[in-house]
Amino acid sequence: MEKRKFQGNDEDEPPAKRGHVKISPSQQEADDLELSQLNDISVLGTDADHGIIDKIYLKNFMCHGKLEFTFGPNVNFVVGRNGSGKSAIMTALVVGLGGKASVTNRGSALKSFIKEGRSVAEVSIILRNQGTDAYRHDLYGSSIRVERRLTADGSSSYKLKSAKGQVVSTKREELSRILDQFNIQVDNPVAILNQDTSRNFLFSKDPRDKYKVSRKAILYHIFQSGGNVFSFLTS
Repeated sequence: MEKRKFQGNDEDEPPAKRGHVKISPSQQEADDLELSQLNDISVLGTDADHGIIDKIYLKNFMCHGKLEFTFGPNVNFVVGRNGSGKSAIMTALVVGLGGKASVTNRGSALKSFIKEGRSVAEVSIILRNQGTDAYRHDLYGSSIRVERRLTADGSSSYKLKSAKGQVVSTKREELSRILDQFNIQVDNPVAILNQDTSRNFLFSKDPRDKYKVSRKAILYHIFQSGGNVFSFLTS
């Protein structure tokens, strides 16, 4: 008897044989693990509810007379020609959240950030303050507005306002507690990496330069002071 040949078309293929597949306990555990990971991914895919920078407002800061910038919920790209003020936004974030001028690598004193011909500069940053890890939500509400004012004599002052615009505090210590709660580290190169620091790290032939950046990134100064790095990172 001539054998029947099956070629090409699915309709001509013989029906698949039915069989029973035994799943081992280890394979079942692996499948359960994959499902649990999918659940984690779905949670991570939602917007964060605290410590997110929603908006920044600049007045007479570096090259900007007035600038209001609203950040999107995901990755943000600031594009523009050379000298248009892209780096000024990054500098303002550092300075506005209490950073020193030396951290920015853009100036030696805070007064150098004041726009030429002006005597005062202002930086205002709105931080999201929602969810279970919100900071003093009963006082600040759903957002915290951090305002820093720079003057030509080199001094600066803070105002920490609630979502309703009420001044809650003017203390630098209160800002430090807010940043600790949200784990915002403006002087950590892993969090904020400016052009000069990245250039020195990549092209320096001196291993000590790379070591200095690594020390900052792993919070080595907390080890030296006897602090608990794990507690600091999870606070």
